[in-house]
Amino acid sequence: MLIKKVLVLTDGSQNSRSALRYAVEIRRNFEASLHLLSVIEDMPAYATLEVGSEFMLKIQETIRSEIVSCSGYCETSGIACDGEIRHGVPYEEIINYAKEIDVDLIVMATHGHTGLSHILLGSVAEKVMRHAPCPVMITRIDNKDWDIPKSDTCEVERQ
Repeated sequence: MLIKKVLVLTDGSQNSRSALRYAVEIRRNFEASLHLLSVIEDMPAYATLEVGSEFMLKIQETIRSEIVSCSGYCETSGIACDGEIRHGVPYEEIINYAKEIDVDLIVMATHGHTGLSHILLGSVAEKVMRHAPCPVMITRIDNKDWDIPKSDTCEVERQ
């Protein structure tokens, strides 16, 4: 198996930071390129424009900061990576991006919702696994206490 491109997803959670750690190691072992992606779900139609736009700006800045932080972690690990933020339905944007850049492996975290919360929230990880054009590695948070250092030196491509 040859892995040339690895896509790792981040949503700012500790779970997704754990997935990044795995992706960095996979990237090292296969000397692959590493791509970061975060998807911001569109605001529901019932949200008011004033409140909705302020809220969306806050979310965008938080996600942008997370992509920059993850990119910084990669750089301090001696690895170059690309970061992108997309807007839309998360699993659809993930699948579309994976196809666009022709990735060989998607690494993502699951929050592990079960029962009613899984039914109500759905599972992005499950939908990505069903529709992905390549293998998907699903991680869960490990018990190690680690964090990604903050960095503001990386450029983030926005769409």
